[in-house]
Amino acid sequence: MRNQTACCPSCGQRISFKKFVQLNNFSVTNCGDCNARIEISNRTANAVIAGVSGIVSAASIVLGAYIGQKNYESLFGGLMSGCLVAAVIITGICMYAYRNSQLNRIHLE
Repeated sequence: MRNQTACCPSCGQRISFKKFVQLNNFSVTNCGDCNARIEISNRTANAVIAGVSGIVSAASIVLGAYIGQKNYESLFGGLMSGCLVAAVIITGICMYAYRNSQLNRIHLE
């Protein structure tokens, strides 16, 4: 497994995880070192990752609520456990994207 993180294409400075998670297909961020404007270059893959994570996390919440209600007679407990599983899944997907995403520098002229 690679131990790479998202870096500025201009200077190579690491982009913080918080800045990276806030970056989407329609936004840009600035490098803290060289102030270059940076965007996601693989937008299609980013959209697929977002769609898959949304479907999987929604399914885990619904499944948790169903199992909690059916087996333990606790809808609230099932919802909370489903939300916890969804948060773990989304965090894992974000960490994967952080290590494998490609960023582009925007050239303003």
